[in-house]
Amino acid sequence: VIAEGVTSTSRDGTEVHSLLMKPVGYVAGRTYPMVVYIHGGPNGQDEHSFSFTHQWLAASGYVVLSPNYRGSSGRGERFQKAIHADWGHLEVVDVLGAVDAVVKQGLADPARLGIGGWSYGGILTNYTIATDPGRFKAAVSGASSSLQMSLYGVDQYIVQWELELGLPWKNKDLWTRVSYPFFRADKIRTPTLFLCGLKDFN
Repeated sequence: VIAEGVTSTSRDGTEVHSLLMKPVGYVAGRTYPMVVYIHGGPNGQDEHSFSFTHQWLAASGYVVLSPNYRGSSGRGERFQKAIHADWGHLEVVDVLGAVDAVVKQGLADPARLGIGGWSYGGILTNYTIATDPGRFKAAVSGASSSLQMSLYGVDQYIVQWELELGLPWKNKDLWTRVSYPFFRADKIRTPTLFLCGLKDFN
């Protein structure tokens, strides 16, 4: 299946570009279940290249949406740095805006939406289901985190954490804010499968 470009406008007016794959055997006028598959990084992007996961989902009958949310590369430094020390805010706005655009086109059934990703894609999955607790019928969160302060001192990104978020005992409010999926866990209504590799030291 060939990926198509989709442009959406987030609620704050930001233009967001996504990739969209229609399911194998797509029939115009029908609505389909949709999986929002989120890239990691966040300093990466979905592009017009082969992806087994995207092709497999499309072959299984799903519309596949991959938003290049704020924080992604490919749109300049300002776009990429927009989420600096502000995780789970603007990128969630962008993901939900892209979902709204595809639903409005009549391609995706709003009652059959799934979401998932790996690494920051999993983290952003957690942010999204904590922000919009009942919208997605299922989620898969791979190699992710929600209580960000629990990572400090135990993974390879300590220098990055300190440069972006500061020290957790000095910036407690910020570390708590970017950990909101953990503190809103009782509000989430999306059945979620959490995955990580047995030998993933990180």
